[in-house]
Amino acid sequence: GILRLDLASIMVGTLPTVIIIVPSVVTGALLYMADEKYDDGVPVFPWASTVGAICTACTTLILFGTATFAIYYMEQVSSSRIDEINAIVTDEEVQIADERESYGKEVYAQATKWSVVPFRQKIVLVSSLTYAIASCYMVFLFPEYCFVEFGLTSTIERDLNGNFLNLIQPMGILSCALLAISCSLLAIFLHWSKRKTADTLKRIVDENSSGLELGVARVRNTSEYSPLRVNDET
Repeated sequence: GILRLDLASIMVGTLPTVIIIVPSVVTGALLYMADEKYDDGVPVFPWASTVGAICTACTTLILFGTATFAIYYMEQVSSSRIDEINAIVTDEEVQIADERESYGKEVYAQATKWSVVPFRQKIVLVSSLTYAIASCYMVFLFPEYCFVEFGLTSTIERDLNGNFLNLIQPMGILSCALLAISCSLLAIFLHWSKRKTADTLKRIVDENSSGLELGVARVRNTSEYSPLRVNDET
């Protein structure tokens, strides 16, 4: 990739993730087994529920422990080997890509401040948020009226009469419709914001040929210029 790292070294270096993967997979398998039942409702593996609960607790402890150890040793290495870290040459392509992304985000933030967003786009964004909240509350507060109960071991033929659409109830259809409208409105706002950002960048470059360089320099903390104040200072 862009970092030009050795694939074999990456594979060897990521082997410790097995410590996390194995207990997680075993826990998931036990939870699946605990949900398996005969036609009369008797569990196929009556012991799986208890063992699954124990494995879940152990997996949680392992995840917490590995995260704690990772943070501890990262801090130790960054403190004890700081000279070696500082001596590492920064990849020029990565640096340029990061600087462009940071500059673009800064211009995006300035161009889409709430105080400068047109009223029509504010209505679009607020409506998107309202529809999304309504959809979420319908699902979380009234799940039994939105969807038919469908577990890990359920089947479409047995529990949904052979039609997967039977999973969604009338309120669920309304919830999905509200979510679709919310996503559509958000897409409209994002399209406007990207176009606004592009226009702002073009204006900066057109009015000051060094606008991009000044913005990148500010990202590097070597200039006090703001990308949208370039025009004011010239």
